[in-house]
Amino acid sequence: MKDRNDWSVIEGAVRERMRSRNMQDAVIAEIVRRVRLVYEGESGRVDWNTIGDLRPEDTIDLETLGDEGASRETLKGLAIIKLNGGLGTTMGLSVPKSVIEVKPGLNFLEIMKLQVEHLRKTHSIETPLLFMNSFNTRDDTLAHPGIRSLNENCPGKLPADFLQNMAPRLLRDSLLPLGDGSQDSHWCPPGHGDVFLALFTTGLLDRLIENGYRVAFLSNGDNLGATADPNILRYFLSEGLEFASEVTPKTRADLKGGVLYRRRGPEGEVGPIELLETAQVPDEHLSDFQDVNRFAYFNINNLWVNLEALRERLRRGSLELSLIVNPKEVDGTPVLQLETAMGAAIGRFDRTRVIIVPRRRFAPVKNCADLLVRRSDAYTLESDYRLEMNPTRKLSEPVVILDDRFYKKLPDFEKRFLEAPSLVAASSFEVRGPVIFDRPVKISGQVCLENPDATDRLVSELSRDAFQDETIAFP
Repeated sequence: MKDRNDWSVIEGAVRERMRSRNMQDAVIAEIVRRVRLVYEGESGRVDWNTIGDLRPEDTIDLETLGDEGASRETLKGLAIIKLNGGLGTTMGLSVPKSVIEVKPGLNFLEIMKLQVEHLRKTHSIETPLLFMNSFNTRDDTLAHPGIRSLNENCPGKLPADFLQNMAPRLLRDSLLPLGDGSQDSHWCPPGHGDVFLALFTTGLLDRLIENGYRVAFLSNGDNLGATADPNILRYFLSEGLEFASEVTPKTRADLKGGVLYRRRGPEGEVGPIELLETAQVPDEHLSDFQDVNRFAYFNINNLWVNLEALRERLRRGSLELSLIVNPKEVDGTPVLQLETAMGAAIGRFDRTRVIIVPRRRFAPVKNCADLLVRRSDAYTLESDYRLEMNPTRKLSEPVVILDDRFYKKLPDFEKRFLEAPSLVAASSFEVRGPVIFDRPVKISGQVCLENPDATDRLVSELSRDAFQDETIAFP
């Protein structure tokens, strides 16, 4: 670290930058903690020798919990929190990912709203749905019809959202804040692990507890399979749990998904359950991390937390979640974003559990290939507005590979997929080159469509409406 400034210079610059945006002391202290770790040589990578296995009693299978649900009084103590801080930048957008259409006429926000309205109507309760927005997504989200007034009838007249904190991007060489702080590019979200501190410092955690809410269910906003399961809520409370994480079996598409483990000490002692993300794995152990025999399940970021336990823990100080060092470039300048993951909080509570859930509780959209799968008939919108794999499908989720040159950005994807192909019988589907799907086609088994030219071709040119177990190239 000899090429970096003295720590007092770095600390002073970080504190001054955050005070310029009126950040609360607790938030400033947490970001300074992260910067200090990097200054002292922390890379965010774990010592692989500390990665131990979960114990049998750490896990419970959702299918063993029964289907009796939870009483109305129990459900009245539930709050739902959705992470909604991400822009669709990976897909070429500068708006919240949650405004992308998933099913005809319905985007993520509208489906999440329908999900909570169904829960309210079914149980005659006023369950709040709270979005954690970032400074990038708040305005567009609250401007969407019906969102700002979403919780106005809930006890305490809760807001529809709360704001994720900000952190300065740091110059990779010096650890000083990027720029002068006047531009959005000088700032970044501090990772979704900030959700707990944001709840606490905004006063929303106190408001929830004061109005009778006991448990929060948290999940990613792009995972429309993540609805509040009454059976999990009943189990969570009956066991007196403080924190629980949902995991689901890995497939070949999930090798990079984070896993849960028990920390192992130098003398063989067993520590708490921890979350291990891909970015924290040393390069030489990536194959070990992706070993489905050892890590058969991965974390899907569906979390349950006891609100009183969370408040009590935060009153004692920062959760000090494990650090994720995210290298980026801003206009060619190498920077660092220092982040944490909300699932890592499981290691900060005493009464925790890992819940094994079926794949139906995990239906995210990370890119245009995921979006095509969700839009297709391989997924259906159930009566409770949960997005779930088509019950007639006998296979695991279809693996879709789209040529990044022509489908990575949503505008390019939209102009070429005028009609979503039927994927209910597909095991894998690949498109190489630019193809415009101007008519419905059915994909069965393993299919690859290839256009060797850079000029768009129409799928209707193939004069077929079905493809099965074949690779076919345009003439």
